[in-house]
Amino acid sequence: MHTHETATRRTVDITGLGFEPVALPTDVDVTICTTDDRTVVDVEFDTEVWTLTFDEYGQLDDAPARSVPRWLGPVIKKAAPGLRVV
Repeated sequence: MHTHETATRRTVDITGLGFEPVALPTDVDVTICTTDDRTVVDVEFDTEVWTLTFDEYGQLDDAPARSVPRWLGPVIKKAAPGLRVV
């Protein structure tokens, strides 16, 4: 079976979501790679990268093992509204 993959890259300004960054810049780069059965989201800010995996229904399947910033969920919701971040 052939798997179809799409990739989208978005930039979200966290100050527009009501968060004050502890470091500059305020832009967060979000890369969303979707296949038939999952979506992988890479969130890049400054020198940090967080990777989250969602199942075909948009439910969080695999979260980063290390702590994440408070703005991570709202950034993903802004960049990919169909995904469910709890």
